[in-house]
Amino acid sequence: MLSTDEFWTQVGVYNEATWPMTIAMIAAAAFLTFRVFWRPGARSDVWMKAFIGFAFAWNGIVFFLVYVKNPLSMFTGAPLFLLISLLFVVDIWTRKTHFRLPEAMWKKGLTALWMALVLLYPAIGWPLGHVYPKTLLPTFPCPLTTFAIALVAAAAPQVDKKVFIALLPWALMALPKCFGALDCYEDCILFASGVYGLVELVRNWKPKRAEAWEVS
Repeated sequence: MLSTDEFWTQVGVYNEATWPMTIAMIAAAAFLTFRVFWRPGARSDVWMKAFIGFAFAWNGIVFFLVYVKNPLSMFTGAPLFLLISLLFVVDIWTRKTHFRLPEAMWKKGLTALWMALVLLYPAIGWPLGHVYPKTLLPTFPCPLTTFAIALVAAAAPQVDKKVFIALLPWALMALPKCFGALDCYEDCILFASGVYGLVELVRNWKPKRAEAWEVS
C-alpha cells in the first residue's frame, strides 16, 4: 500500500502531467451537466454517457494503472472503473438511463449540493494542506464518482440499476478516509454521496413505489 506522502506525491505528478486533459474534462462536464438538466433528451443522454464512459476509462487506465499504482488501484479501482465505463457506454444503446433535473425541490437542492461539492474538492482540501499540484481536482476518481452518483440519483428511477450499483462500492469504500486514511478527509464527500446513492437506489428500486414516495 502507498504511504500518505507517496500518495500525494503521485497525485502531484499526475496533475502536472495531465493538466490539459483535466481542464478539457472539467469544461466538458460543466457543459454537459448544464445540457442534461436544462435541455434533457436523447442527444444529451448520449453525450453525457459518452463523456462519463471516457472519464471513468481514463481514470481506470491512466490514473490507477500508470500514475497511482498500488494493489488497491490495480486490482480494485482499475477493474471497477473500467466496468463502470463499459456500463455507461452500453447504456448509450440500451437507453435505460435518462438524465434530468429531479422534480422534487428537496432533490433538486441535494443534486445542486453534490455538484457544488465536486467542484469544491480542491478548495476543501486547501485548508487541509493539499495545495496544487497535490490536490484532488473534480475529474479525479473520487469526485468523478460523486458526480456520477448525483446524476443517476437525480435520474432515478429511470436509470440502469447495474450502473447505479457499480458506482456505490468505490464511494462506500471511502469510509476509512473519514478517519484519516491517506490524510484525505475530502473523500468524506464521496462516502456521503455513496450513502445518499444507496438510499436513492433502494427508494427507487421499484418505479411505482418510488412515485408513491415522491408524491408523499
